[in-house]
Amino acid sequence: MATRLPCGMMCRYLDRLPERLVVEGFRRWMQGCDRGSVACWEMAANLFTEEFGLIEGHRMLGELVQWVDALRAGMDHPADLSPYECPRLCRDECVAVAMIAASQSGDAKSLSTAVNAFVRPEARDATMRAAQAFAHALAETGLILIPVPDAVIRDVAEWPGRQQFH
Repeated sequence: MATRLPCGMMCRYLDRLPERLVVEGFRRWMQGCDRGSVACWEMAANLFTEEFGLIEGHRMLGELVQWVDALRAGMDHPADLSPYECPRLCRDECVAVAMIAASQSGDAKSLSTAVNAFVRPEARDATMRAAQAFAHALAETGLILIPVPDAVIRDVAEWPGRQQFH
């Protein structure tokens, strides 16, 4: 089960590069869209180019953008996001990272649970395809996320927005 931590408590989950890239990329790109801020998008681009270099970084960023755009187009509520580099995860960030982890591990049930948690039915297929493409791109570089069990995704999805986990 997910655990709520008091403000200021640190976790090690985002110390792992695969999870940090997914969460920070998600946060920065989503906040860029929400704010209409090029600075947020540049931060996301820098995150990937610093890790992978210019060419591979842009390819990885492109996969992230496809996924975030598909997710945004189908979300049934505005995303709850923590600030950049925050060690805690909000509900939507937990479900988003679980979506990529499930895609990598081939766990169709967990992927479906994550997508169904906040994507309208008509946008679910496109969101799943984009999540799988981003997950595959990460895996090609050797970045494998820790799988998140379906029961944990269901539990986290039930929590109210703006709650923080990990």
